[in-house]
Amino acid sequence: LIMLTLQGNTRIAFLLFFASHIPITLLVDGQAFFRRSFYPQALQDVVDWYALTFKDTLMEHPVEPWFSSLVSIEVIFQLPFFFLAIYAILQQSKQPQKRTIRGDGPFKSLCIIYGSSTATTLVPILQCILTDEETNMSEKGILLGFYLPYLIFPLWLVLIAVSNEDIFGGVDASKKDQ
Repeated sequence: LIMLTLQGNTRIAFLLFFASHIPITLLVDGQAFFRRSFYPQALQDVVDWYALTFKDTLMEHPVEPWFSSLVSIEVIFQLPFFFLAIYAILQQSKQPQKRTIRGDGPFKSLCIIYGSSTATTLVPILQCILTDEETNMSEKGILLGFYLPYLIFPLWLVLIAVSNEDIFGGVDASKKDQ
């Protein structure tokens, strides 16, 4: 059963998702947006090895402009959100009166925006993987294993945000008086 608030194991799963996504965005995906010369040769070699080993044509250099534009969304808009999300999730271990981010305010709206935007960017990416004539079903399955979490977690976050007044499971102030 999927938890519909950012509590317990769901909270931990999202914390790990966002925390792991920061180095991936900066060190791996960023190579599809920034100049490769910005990165040490060793990191360039890792991405080249990954693209070749797993037949991920999206990460082969030179990167297609459309894919680079999607990565620019990740770097410019999503990366700052990862830091905010980690901070917000960690804030939930504090006493309610000491929290600086609530689950029923602007952060909830940002979760919907992040999740919707990210899920949308995955549509052409997944389409490219599934229709690539150079990869067999097993290779497509492996690539889907790499990319699907970046569809599942954002959609899950949207589901949490639209299903709850407070995404952290707090008591709705209007219901406390009843």
